[in-house]
Amino acid sequence: MNFIKKFLTVCLLFTFASGCTDKESSLEKETGSDNETRSPIISGDDAKKLYNSGRSVILLDVRNQDEFDAKNIPDSILIPLPELGDRLSELPDKNAYIILFCRTGRRTALAAEILINNGYVNVYDMQSIDNWLDS
Repeated sequence: MNFIKKFLTVCLLFTFASGCTDKESSLEKETGSDNETRSPIISGDDAKKLYNSGRSVILLDVRNQDEFDAKNIPDSILIPLPELGDRLSELPDKNAYIILFCRTGRRTALAAEILINNGYVNVYDMQSIDNWLDS
């Protein structure tokens, strides 16, 4: 039974990772009713527009401290993915727009699931920090 659980977990992780590209349409929910915890993919340009719109927007970096120290987005909040579940109190506004990013997009898919499962309603996946920095 443990083998089956491990196998399904690995399959789920590969499914999330394979769905992470920066070429997907911005602000559009991914199709696939089998996964209600997916957040919309947002481009770097659209993320900047949303951030500058005057709405309550949180730029949430789910990378590790050393990655953050090497390069970061000003005014972003660092909560490494392994700590996210324990630090949700640092994100008290469940209606704020939360733009997630990491290095490649794998961790953001998992972070989005955590946030959505905890009642956050405006979660957007920018995937890579480079999508912001290069736009």
